[in-house]
Amino acid sequence: LSLVGSEMCIRDRLDCYRVMAQHIQNYGIEGVGSLIISMTRKLSDLLVVYILAREGGLMKWDGDGFRCLMPVVPLLETIKDLELGESLLTDFLEHPVTRRTLKYQHSQISGSQSKYPLQQVMVGYSDSNKDSGILSSQWALNQAQAAISRVGLEKGFRIEYFHGRGNTISRGGGPTSRFLEALPDDTLQFDLRLTEQGEAIGQKFSNFITATYNLEVLLAGTTGVSTAQHHLDIKDPPAAKVFEQIAHSSRTAYRELLEAPDFIDFYREATPIDVLEASRIGSRPARRTGKKTLQDLRAIPWVFSWTQARFYLPGWYGIGTALERLEKDSPGSFSELVDALKSWAFLKYVLVNVETNLASADLGFMKIYSGLVNDPKVHQSIFPMIEEEYLRSQKYIVKIFGKPIEERRPRFWKTLQLRAEPLRVLHLQQVGLLQAWRKLLADGIEDEAEIMLPELLLSVNAIASGLRTTG
Repeated sequence: LSLVGSEMCIRDRLDCYRVMAQHIQNYGIEGVGSLIISMTRKLSDLLVVYILAREGGLMKWDGDGFRCLMPVVPLLETIKDLELGESLLTDFLEHPVTRRTLKYQHSQISGSQSKYPLQQVMVGYSDSNKDSGILSSQWALNQAQAAISRVGLEKGFRIEYFHGRGNTISRGGGPTSRFLEALPDDTLQFDLRLTEQGEAIGQKFSNFITATYNLEVLLAGTTGVSTAQHHLDIKDPPAAKVFEQIAHSSRTAYRELLEAPDFIDFYREATPIDVLEASRIGSRPARRTGKKTLQDLRAIPWVFSWTQARFYLPGWYGIGTALERLEKDSPGSFSELVDALKSWAFLKYVLVNVETNLASADLGFMKIYSGLVNDPKVHQSIFPMIEEEYLRSQKYIVKIFGKPIEERRPRFWKTLQLRAEPLRVLHLQQVGLLQAWRKLLADGIEDEAEIMLPELLLSVNAIASGLRTTG
């Protein structure tokens, strides 16, 4: 069966490639784009595409050898993939088919301002965060881009990044202008690609005025940051070693929570993840293969479920422990980090986003949703860890910035207060519906549970609209 399935899968891919080859023959390459390889983990993940491209008619022989009609783009998503990105790109850019493909593509671009052929690299923000928490994820992305850009320059290629950002902070979201300013030196060279997902499409582009404004912000930000980077000497950012240290500490704390024996049981009962899995929304299922494991769960429902229950956990967990440990072990390094906020855009961008998530989270609602956990032992083994880390993180974010958020960002704070009471009604309603729906399922009354599901999904939609975010 597995062999038959593999043959069908390969046949489907080849059919797709043949359609692309026919399209290129009829209309040219301009409207086609690239072959983006999700979850790229090793060189063979990219090179096997060349084999399939040859079989599917997407390879062309010229005097020097084969070249692919479409460039192949790695998508680096997990922490490990990002860490291996430098060596992966080194080997890939040395491959003769890659070099012929990119040089040919470059020769077809009329009026190109660069003498270097272009290699696109896509970086994912969701899975790296889900793997290791926000500080570790952001640092891995920052370091991977800096290293890959150096490799591109050494090999004679220009690297263009395709940023796979989600709308929520945990999945790479945040103010566009601040995001651009926070990119590593010499990684933004007057062009980039990025994704807009979910409700962000409606919020940013639903009418002509807002669409124009958001496109102008993106264009102005890209031009301004590229110009500034073009005239700067590349150097290590201030407090880079300190950030690496807290990224490691926060990752350790985050993984300790996720690997705790009762964590999955707590997560499945304290959040509406089961409702999201039963929903028919989104372009892909909640799980990659259907296994009931955290590793198999996609990043969107992971963030979505924590957001619905007002934990916002992927966007802050681990930072309190990391900063507390830094202050205790090295007060001088802690002071260095505080000083670096004045000049290091990346550091400020990350910590302001963490502050936003902490302010949007609500300990009262965390307690209410965690009350859905049936086993007291499971509750007692997990919730105190979350509560303590939340309070610790709040304390140290105030220490870092010097003032609480209500004084630093009064307009944002007022917005949160205006939403508080209406959202309280919706959250309490959702908790009641969850209890009733889960009891029906536990008792085997599936028909009545199915009847209840639309009302539960309506509560999910209402809370997401109130928070202005999903996953």
